[in-house]
Amino acid sequence: MSREDFVAIASRLFSVYLLFQCVGMLPNLVTMASQSGGDALWLALYALVAALAFGACAVLWFFPLTIARKLLPVMREPRSEQQLDASIAMSIGLTLLGVWFFAQAFADAVYWFSLLLISQRMPDMSFVLAADQVASICATVAELVVAVWLLFGNAGIKRLIYRFRYGDS
Repeated sequence: MSREDFVAIASRLFSVYLLFQCVGMLPNLVTMASQSGGDALWLALYALVAALAFGACAVLWFFPLTIARKLLPVMREPRSEQQLDASIAMSIGLTLLGVWFFAQAFADAVYWFSLLLISQRMPDMSFVLAADQVASICATVAELVVAVWLLFGNAGIKRLIYRFRYGDS
C-alpha cells in the first residue's frame, strides 16, 4: 500500500466519525425546529452547519485519493521496502477509530451517569429529563456499542466491508 492509500483510508474513517457526529446533531436540530418561539435565523444557521458537515462527510467518503494527493507533499526520496498489508492496515484503522469513539463516548457516559446519580441523591428537587437529553443518552449508548464493536470485532467488520465491496466470493 502506498502512503496515499493510508491517507485515503484515514479520510474514509474520519468521514465515518464525522457522520456519527452529524447524526448526533440531528436531535438538537429537531428540538430547535419544534420550539414555537425559536429564532428562525439561528435555526437556519444550525441547519446550514449540519448540511455542510454532511457534505464534508460525502466529499471525504467519495474522494479520498484526491484528498490524499492534495494533502501529501511530493516525495523526492525512494520509498521504503517495508510495506503493510491492506488487510492489516484496515484492522489497525478500525481499531484506532474504535479507540477514538470510545474516548469520546466514555466522557459522555461519565457526564450522563454523574448527572443521573446526582439527581437521584437530591430527592427534594424534581428532576425530569427532557426529550433531547434522553436522545443524547441513547446516542451515547449507541456510540459505546459501536466503539466496543470496532475495538473487539473489527475482523467481522472487515469481512463485511470486503463482502460489500467484492461480493460473496
